[in-house]
Amino acid sequence: MEKLKDKVAVFIGGGSAVASVALRYFMEEGAKVLQVDIADRYLERTADLREQYPERIRTFLGACTSQEEMDAAMKYAADTFGRIDILCNFAGFHGAGDATQALRSQWDMAMDVTCLGIYRAVLAVYPYLKEQHGGRIMNFTSIGGRANRGVSITYAASKAAAIGLTRALALELAPDNITVNSMAPASLDTSSFERIPEKGSIPHEPPKGVLKGGPGAVRGGSFIPDRPVATLDEIAHVIVFMCSDDSAFLTGDCLDVNGGQYMQP
Repeated sequence: MEKLKDKVAVFIGGGSAVASVALRYFMEEGAKVLQVDIADRYLERTADLREQYPERIRTFLGACTSQEEMDAAMKYAADTFGRIDILCNFAGFHGAGDATQALRSQWDMAMDVTCLGIYRAVLAVYPYLKEQHGGRIMNFTSIGGRANRGVSITYAASKAAAIGLTRALALELAPDNITVNSMAPASLDTSSFERIPEKGSIPHEPPKGVLKGGPGAVRGGSFIPDRPVATLDEIAHVIVFMCSDDSAFLTGDCLDVNGGQYMQP
């Protein structure tokens, strides 16, 4: 326990389902966290945790589509907690549309949030990590950016771009002892969280003939018996590892947490 004792983390997209569960584990491991999201309604999910840890969790309204707001968020975290050690980028945009229907607005939003959003957050946090000569950056991506799973093309392309950006950043920031990694989970069990519609998103249905998954390799699901999806707790454990000293020799990598789905043809 307390693998993150006294570490300060900034969660971009901190009100997402995954980030909300990860926040609980970060508290158990002794961290301090600034949750950054675009609206109060996302942050309502963690109100109980903020009441339990009022001195170790703070919130900030800001969008990863704005460099000024990312800069302000990092300054607030450093001013409030005295330092920044960890950046977790959870923000993303699903978008919609197949190859013949995807709107330019969906392309712009997907790339602006999912890929450029990571870049803006890293650009904002870099001076703080460089000054203390070290830190961890974790970018939350998806198997949709690694393999064909019937997701919208805007989502697949932006997640793949985020994985590539992760590698490029890892190479550039290595001299400052800053590690940069991504994780690409498959389907997750978010049934306990009400889905909040994304601003500008359009519902997406997989192309005809694409199987939606389930247990068994032939269906594109997990190889693990009776485990078609991962729990958010399992994903949170991996995030803690990626942000702790246990992952000190890991950089430029993408951790595939998918029950074996990525190795399927």
